[in-house]
Amino acid sequence: MIDRTGGRESRVLIRLVGSFAVEKDGLRETVGGRAGTLLKLLAVERGHAVPTDRVVEVLWDDCPPKRPVENVATLVSRLRRTLGPEAVTGGRRGYRLGGPSAVSVDLDEAAVLTAEAESRLAKDEAAVAVAAATQALELLDGGAVLDGENDAPWAAPARGEAAGLLRRALHAAATAALRIAEPGRARRAAEAAVAADPFDEAAHRLLMRAHAEAGEPARALLAYERLRDLLAAELGTDPAAETRAMHLAVLREQPPAPLTGAVKAGAVHEGAATLAARAEAEAALPGRAEEVAGISRTWAAAVSGRAGVLLIAGEAGIGKSRLAAEAVRVARATGGIVLRARCHESERSLFLQPFTDALTPPVTRLAGSVLRDMVGDGAEALARLIPEAAPTLRQGRHGTVGEAGRRSAYEAVAGFLRALAARKPVLLVLEDLHLAGTATVELVHYLARRVSGTRLLVVATTRSGEGAAAMEALGRAAVRLELGPLPAQAVARLATRSGQGRWADDVFRRTRGHPLYVVELLRGLAAGEHGVPAGLSAAVLERVHRTGSLVERLLRAASVFRGAFEPALAGELLGLPPQVAAELCERALRVGLLVVTGSGYEFANEVTREALYSATPVPTQLVYRRRAADLLGHHDRRPVLNGRNHELR
Repeated sequence: MIDRTGGRESRVLIRLVGSFAVEKDGLRETVGGRAGTLLKLLAVERGHAVPTDRVVEVLWDDCPPKRPVENVATLVSRLRRTLGPEAVTGGRRGYRLGGPSAVSVDLDEAAVLTAEAESRLAKDEAAVAVAAATQALELLDGGAVLDGENDAPWAAPARGEAAGLLRRALHAAATAALRIAEPGRARRAAEAAVAADPFDEAAHRLLMRAHAEAGEPARALLAYERLRDLLAAELGTDPAAETRAMHLAVLREQPPAPLTGAVKAGAVHEGAATLAARAEAEAALPGRAEEVAGISRTWAAAVSGRAGVLLIAGEAGIGKSRLAAEAVRVARATGGIVLRARCHESERSLFLQPFTDALTPPVTRLAGSVLRDMVGDGAEALARLIPEAAPTLRQGRHGTVGEAGRRSAYEAVAGFLRALAARKPVLLVLEDLHLAGTATVELVHYLARRVSGTRLLVVATTRSGEGAAAMEALGRAAVRLELGPLPAQAVARLATRSGQGRWADDVFRRTRGHPLYVVELLRGLAAGEHGVPAGLSAAVLERVHRTGSLVERLLRAASVFRGAFEPALAGELLGLPPQVAAELCERALRVGLLVVTGSGYEFANEVTREALYSATPVPTQLVYRRRAADLLGHHDRRPVLNGRNHELR
């Protein structure tokens, strides 16, 4: 069932495609006889109440019981006892299937995913479209609708609905695969569409294009000939002009015309769609269009069975969590399961605590027999990691994990994620990995190596400086996405959006594009505050404080310089040896508080310097200023050092 509530699944899923089946909390329920037929009817005609007379007609045809209304009420009561009181609503005049929060139908899920795929195609987000269409096809490829009810006329609407969805999903899958240069995947989808409806010309065109782009023009021409012969024999017509044009292009070894009109929502020229997609990405996350596209591609690869680890790195406030949230949005929109946890410094010593936090909700929601089948031999290790699941797994409570149990815990987590991803693609988000214990980082590396071929994507965020150890430990096992500041154009868009467009250049100058600082300065300007807002100043000072007291003292002293400064000069303000001052500056450099300018340093942005200077008591400011002036040999002049001025505040 599609995750719309932070990972929580609907309680009941009704499968109409293939053999009728009902699942409650992931466990199959037996609903047969006339109660089963009633549930099928309500699922087919979901969205409105089915009159009791109609129910009686379907269940008993021409031989109704003496008290049919009471008999139907009895069947409804049986369904409610089995599936829950909200599974069927209504009264004796008519009944309807419960709402989406209580009951989900596979055709509805497929419709949402197919529409998502078409929408993504219209925005030229082909990688995400592939993911959504793939999920839709998993729901629709189970066979005929209500297999076993082939002669039932009341099931015809569901069959027509499924056929239409299958066609749309296959077209979307083929079109999206072509756009991401995967002609083999496109060919398989197009062949399935042609098999489902041999008269589907759009599917034939997709098949021809797939063969042509795979370097198989002869196969493309053969597909056209088969379509032409079929149309002539069965309908007495020729292929459409668009199909003939594609045939001619293949004959001439010319590239086919751009994909247009292949899906209902995708009849947009690719160039215009690309611009629209970028504009939308810019609107949601200004300056991050490329990163958003990368998230979509990585998730699409995971949905295709290419598991991976994506490490989003950057300094504090640079937008790591916002980009991780975009991954969550994409995964949920395309039917994925989302697991999330945050690492905390105070919990570093707790064995795999972030994984415990992430896995506890899905583990404790699963029915006992389902969970035991999923974890297999890993039951004991998983129960040790998640004590709440011990009774369900039929395991006693265990003590701490020794070194010998570490590997079994890793394999238990990997095994559960494999089993979960076999049901639906899984996104695991771990925030602030720089605060995680060694075991957590090791397990991320273990997953990167041991779950290949699984529909799993791990997205972790980490601070560049503080997370150096984690990044080194993961090495090539993770794809690293380093976030930098926003460009001036993105800052201008944010300023205009907040009604502070006239301050855009000033905000960019003071922040150098740091996203958090940009947003907070704009908020302050909207409130009439032109300095560094108190909340932002506190955030800057907290960040500086984490570097250690000596670095903080040095940066406070250096805040008297507006421009670049040499480490030795800043150190002399505090009586520190040049080597010590240089080391302290390097620490600040590693966490993004300073940047190198020529042979000196300057603050990464003016906001940081302003916050430090303002937080320094005025008497201390005067001491630093006078000492700096003495060291420079002047009070008012600005001597040049390495081509730049040491400018006192």
